[in-house]
Amino acid sequence: MIIEAPNSKYSNPIASERYIAVHVRPRSIGFVVVENAIVIDSGTRFCDQTQFDDCLGNRFDRLLQMYKPFSVIVKGSRSVGAGPRRRTVISAIKRGAVRRSVPLISVKPTQVQKYFLRYDARTKYQIAETIGKRMPELAWKLPHKRKPWESEHHRMSIFDAAAVAMAYLQL
Repeated sequence: MIIEAPNSKYSNPIASERYIAVHVRPRSIGFVVVENAIVIDSGTRFCDQTQFDDCLGNRFDRLLQMYKPFSVIVKGSRSVGAGPRRRTVISAIKRGAVRRSVPLISVKPTQVQKYFLRYDARTKYQIAETIGKRMPELAWKLPHKRKPWESEHHRMSIFDAAAVAMAYLQL
């Protein structure tokens, strides 16, 4: 079951429940486990190209088994730019959530942007800095600001997942 996150500020989720927020990349996922507005775990999971068949789906399923969340929060996955690998990972996450009867909450990217505008955070790095201030458990994982010629650090997917969690849970 996929639930669209409501736009209304009056339909707040239950903050005392455990949530897993996930950011999907073609060969990895970043995740944050939040309970009582506190980050209890975060990290990334990778899979090699050679062993890709449902590898990330299995790794995500282990996260569901370990943390038994109230629901899973993901950024909306209906974008045109989602390549076939990313769509495969998203489908595996959906299957895992359905198999364990965990609701999957889809948050629109515009909701995330709108939420972080209140902190005057517009760029990806400004959003990550804001998350580091609001969630001190993640501050030490914040990578340095990348130069234009550098690729994005893999830990940024943790902050992408945390951004979706903060926007949905209104932390």
